[in-house]
Amino acid sequence: MDHQASFSSTEMLGWIREMASFGPRRAGSPAGLANEDYLIGKLKEFGLSNIRKEPIPVETFQPEQSRVEIDTGAGLKAFNAQWIPYCRFTPPDGLETNLVYADSEAFMHRGGWAGKVVVTEIGFPLLDVELISKFSMGKYDPEDTLKDVRHPATWVRLGWHLYRKAFERGAVGFIGILKDQPGGSCRMYAPYGFKEKDILDKPLPGFWVSRDDGPEIRQLAEQGAKVRLTLAGHRGPSVTHNVVGEIPGETDECIVLHCHHDSPFVSPVEDASGCSVILALARHFARGKKPRRKIVVLFSAGHFYGSIGTRHFIADHAIDVVPKVALEITVEHVAKEAVESENGQLEESGLAEGTGVFLPFNQAMVDVVLANLHDNEVDRAFLLPPEGPLGPYPPTDGGDWYMAGVPLVNFISNPVYLLNEEDDFSWVMESRLPKIAGAAAGILEAVEKLTKAEIAAVDFAAYKLKMKLIKYLVMAKTTRFGTRPVY
Repeated sequence: MDHQASFSSTEMLGWIREMASFGPRRAGSPAGLANEDYLIGKLKEFGLSNIRKEPIPVETFQPEQSRVEIDTGAGLKAFNAQWIPYCRFTPPDGLETNLVYADSEAFMHRGGWAGKVVVTEIGFPLLDVELISKFSMGKYDPEDTLKDVRHPATWVRLGWHLYRKAFERGAVGFIGILKDQPGGSCRMYAPYGFKEKDILDKPLPGFWVSRDDGPEIRQLAEQGAKVRLTLAGHRGPSVTHNVVGEIPGETDECIVLHCHHDSPFVSPVEDASGCSVILALARHFARGKKPRRKIVVLFSAGHFYGSIGTRHFIADHAIDVVPKVALEITVEHVAKEAVESENGQLEESGLAEGTGVFLPFNQAMVDVVLANLHDNEVDRAFLLPPEGPLGPYPPTDGGDWYMAGVPLVNFISNPVYLLNEEDDFSWVMESRLPKIAGAAAGILEAVEKLTKAEIAAVDFAAYKLKMKLIKYLVMAKTTRFGTRPVY
């Protein structure tokens, strides 16, 4: 059903601006806490019930001095660099030593790294949408443009395994050259714990530098040039919160509407845009007729802290909520597609960023999702299995629900600027906001007619088995059979 007329793009963009006005909404930061209170206020305004903040202890990380200086032979030269989240600080006055280059493609590394700063190149694998679409369960792409998408997957860092190896071999610092970052930025907030064992376990001072500076820095590292790293600031205990509200239903089964509320930078796309869609859906259903199933509205904390909010919510509500969830719906990133111009700058393609929609292995859900994408004009979208070529669960903040045995429909776009400071208001695709909200609303209404068992049914058993095999093959290829972890 076409629901997009029920939602205002102007109003949703206004909410995005209000959330982004707080600044980088990192877990436990003043901006993050202010944004939580903003969301609480909105849920109260919309008339939801049982509104609450559920606390989660975290540690904040706030650099105050950050410099990478290398001796080029004509004195120290400062390079544009971005600190790696939650890495170790240097002494207050910095550390001085020599560089050493490590080839990220080499299987064995010789030479002494002890006491030095390791420099390596960080690459991104190609997100070959044409290839991925061969494993999809359907698509809505009326202009047939998805086949032309060949972005790098900028959330997968090839070569990151050398950070750990550098520590193990006695290095005192790390510099990663982002050689594949479209637009050439080094202002990337990553890795952020999404698949790391522990976001806090980064024992070396570390920095990202740009592809433009990469050749010079690599040459200096190969020459063993002197370097001075300075990274000083403060870390300390804080708290972040899952923000939760409910819309009562006629039964004890429930639907979860979800997006994470934190962000790496000001980040209107990541993920004020997703939050605006969930806010719009919360108001829409709070003011409509009573649904058959209770709707739990969840703004989860700390996606950029190892998805700690989603995982905490599932663990904390393993008895009272999780067994009753018929479907979990996550919306992330309503974005314009960015491509590189001939001079290496990011520019708009004029199209929406391609959207992956992860869903259960059954025909009823495929039919529901496809119909609502079509009716609400959510183009450039393809349906993906919840496990397969992109991993053992969807690469979304809702992916842990699949691991908990809960059926899900997760919308996500991954533009190349997503984790970067360059994410600004110009990249929010305002016209798409009501379309995504309309599709999600239509899906929720349609599944009201399906039983919990019908939503979770596995009709495509052979296909599911094939995706499990593909998952392992892709993981083996990407990580070189586990010898080179990429997160």
